This record gives sequence, structure tokens and C-alpha cells, in this order.
Amino acid sequence: MRAHGAEAVREAERPLLEAGEPLMLRAAAALAERAVHHLRSAPFAPQVLVLAGAGSNGGDGLHAAAILRREHSLAADAITTAPRRHEEGAAALETAGGALHPLAGLDEERLARLLSGADLVIDAILGIGGRPEAPAELLPLLEAVRDSGVPVLAADLPSFVDATTGQAAPEALRARETVTFGAVKAGLLLPGGAELAGTVHLVALGLDEHLPARAAVERLEDADVRALLPRPGRDSTKYRRGVVALAAGGEQYPGAAVLAVSGAARTGAGMVRCLAPQAVLDLVMRARPETVGHPVGPGRAGGRVLDDETLARTHAVVIGPGLPSDDPRVRRGVAPLAGQMDVPSAAPRRGVLDAGALGAIGPGARFAPDVVLTPHRGEAERLARRLDVDPDLPAPELAHALAAATGATVPSLKGAITLVAPGDGGPLRSQDDATPQLATAGTGDVLAGVLGTLLAAGLPGPDAAALAAPLHGRAGRLASRDGLHPLVALDVADSLPEAIGTILADAQDLNRGAR
Repeated sequence: MRAHGAEAVREAERPLLEAGEPLMLRAAAALAERAVHHLRSAPFAPQVLVLAGAGSNGGDGLHAAAILRREHSLAADAITTAPRRHEEGAAALETAGGALHPLAGLDEERLARLLSGADLVIDAILGIGGRPEAPAELLPLLEAVRDSGVPVLAADLPSFVDATTGQAAPEALRARETVTFGAVKAGLLLPGGAELAGTVHLVALGLDEHLPARAAVERLEDADVRALLPRPGRDSTKYRRGVVALAAGGEQYPGAAVLAVSGAARTGAGMVRCLAPQAVLDLVMRARPETVGHPVGPGRAGGRVLDDETLARTHAVVIGPGLPSDDPRVRRGVAPLAGQMDVPSAAPRRGVLDAGALGAIGPGARFAPDVVLTPHRGEAERLARRLDVDPDLPAPELAHALAAATGATVPSLKGAITLVAPGDGGPLRSQDDATPQLATAGTGDVLAGVLGTLLAAGLPGPDAAALAAPLHGRAGRLASRDGLHPLVALDVADSLPEAIGTILADAQDLNRGAR
């Protein structure tokens, strides 16, 4: 899914509008079709209520209501939310027998009566030109719609959401689905807008050839996930599948090594190495006996942990889960990836810097895009201060700024929405696959292991980070029964094979259907 900012969409629309293309009528027809789709299970004689602003978005909604009456024999009326109204759309609805109710003339009782008879509300107050501020005179209307519980279908994007940044007014309505016209708006995939948009349904209007070649925001869909997923072939070996080495687990958080190793192993690594004190390795071996242990600690800390031959057969490293930033494994792991010390030519140049390793990144550290940093918001802000980046930037801008400052790929704001700023300067990635049940200790360690395996399999850093989010998120949803049950981090790791298998099984079902 490729999304663009408001100005790019306006520029793409301009030549079509100048050529007289009826974009509004096409958008309205598609909006009406989606309304019919959502009303399939509604009771006899369902009713639609449009909230229509004065501009083009209001025109889309009014024309859609007219089409619903004229072509689908559905009751559809509108509340006009501004002193002005879209005259062409209003005339179409009135001609089709619909009623227009000026908001200024509605008291609380009449508004409640209109909403009580509605089975679907179409939010067409503001579109691409909307700002994340709801005027005071509309607050009672928005509150009444929200309190009514009537499902909302948003036209182009939810009103009072910035189409470019995703910033949203607190009072903005949450939609079941957003029917977006011509191009997905970047704000629909970013924090704020993404929480309000529901399912995003794109209606093609012929804008593609006029849109920029590079999107502002991208999101992997199921077909992309299947295409990127590493899969073994008939000639695969454990080394060809990818070997990942994890420096994880310390005195305070020994279990982090178990979780990170489990995330790596359950994602399909050919081999998982763990660099840890013997007491931590004992825990790891009890949980994951297939792990190759490399003891570190007193008497070993000053020497090389992996010999040249072992380094040559290690394809990615994960540094930091459960470690303090002054752990010797952090220094030995971060410095080579940043090119700050001589290392054997066979040493891997791709990896994950997580938790304690993030605290070891200072000004001047430069990484390749195949190095992935994994800060949560608090860690991102602390890293920003050390790198002289404004820590109060909105999440999308902060992720881009950290990627630019370090050269690494930076998934930021890990949570319901994971943003990935590629270290190569490519479009921001935004994945929305998680469940709130993932907000529990240790799930980030599992994610670090997932990322390490994907990097070891050869995926570029931005692709690995974007792919890790849906794998981790879907495993969390499986482990929690779609958010109904609490989970612990090891449940997420154990659910990774099923999450991967479900994605691949869907592909097989599609192939069988095509035949």
C-alpha cells in the first residue's frame, strides 16, 4: 500500500479536473457501493445519514446519498454542517427525494431522533484539506454520533485528520472503514489517522500516472509479506538459511536471552548462536536446546568470542536484549557495526541494536541501512538527545531524523503502529498489525530475535524491519486469541510458526483458487 501527502494528491488530481473528468461522481458512486456493502446485514429498510460539509468532501457525501436513493432504493438524508453547502450535491439529493437538515436548526432531541433511525453514518464533513481541529459548534454533533454507536463510513479520510501527518483532533470520529479516493493518504497509515480510519478501501480514479514515483509512506500487505518471507528450498542447509548470533541476557535480565533466542529460532533461523555467561546459557539451553552456546564472562571478556571460521558462518548479530549499556558485549558488538574498530573481514556487517546497545550509540556513530535500531519512544528520545536531534518531534519525523543521523534503519514507536525509517532514505514504512496485549515485558526481546533471523536470511534492513512487525503482531494476536486473552512474551515466540504458516497457507489457497 503506497500513500501520499495531501499536496501530491492535489497535484495528481489537477490535470484530470482540468480535463473535465467527473472525479466527484466516481468517488460518490464508490462511496455508495461501500455503504451498500456495510448495510447487507442491516434490518429491513436501512437508513443512511450523511454528515456533509460545505466543500468537495461534502459533495461526495451528498452525491453518494442521492445515488443510494436513486439506484439502491435506500433511505438516505443529510445533515449539513456549515452555513454553506455543496449546491450541486444538495440539489442531487433533493431531486432524489432526500432531506437536508441544517445543523444550526437541529436541537438535541431532533438530532437524537435522526441518529436513532440511522444504520450507517457517512462522515463527509472534511476531506483532504482538513485540519486536526474540530470547531466548537460541531462538538455536540460529533459527541452525539459517537454516543449513538451507529457505525461510521469515512469519505476519503476521517474528518479533522491531517491527510499528510495523521494528526487528529481528539473529537474526530472513528470509522469502521475509510473509502479513500484516487490515492491512499499518508495520514491514514500514520499514528492518529490510522487509529481512526478502520479498514482502508482505495477507489482508483486514474491518478496513478500523475502521482510521484516515490510514496511518502508504504505498508506491506499480505502479498508483500508472502513475497518477502524467507523459505527454505530443496538445497537449503542451516548455513544457507542464515546464522544469527545474539549477545543477550545479563545478571538482571537473564530471561531476555531465552526470549530473543526463541524469537530467532521460531522465525526459521538455520542456526542460532547465543553469547552469554554460562548461567544465562543454562537457561537458554533448557528452553532451546538446539542453540549453539558461546560462554562469555570473567577470563573470556577480553578475547574474541567467535573465531574467524565461526564469524564467516554468522550472517547477522543481535546486540543488547537484557544487557546494560556498559556490558563488554555491547561495546564489542556496536563498534564493529559502526566501523569504529578493526574487525576480521568475515565479521557480519548487518544486525540489530536493541535495549542496552542503544545506550552505547553516540555522536558520530554511522551504520549501514542493514543495521536496525529498535527503540521504543522513551529510548528514541534519549538517543535523540545524545545525537542532537529534537526529541519532541512527532514519531514519523523522529524516526526519519534518527535514521538520517545514524545511517541505520530505525523502527520507532514499536506498538500498535510500528514506523520504520529506512537508513537509505527511502519512504517511511508503517505497519499496523499488533494487539494491545503485546504491551508486556519481554515481547521486544522476541521482536529483536525475529529481526535478527530475517537479516541473517539476507533481507535488506528496511524490508526486514517492515516484515518483522506483521510477523510479531500476528503472533501476538494468535497468542492472545485476537486480543481476548493476556499473553506472556514466550507465547508470542511460540506462536510465530503458526503466524508464518497461516500467511503461507493463504497464498496456497489463493493459488488453488486461481487454478
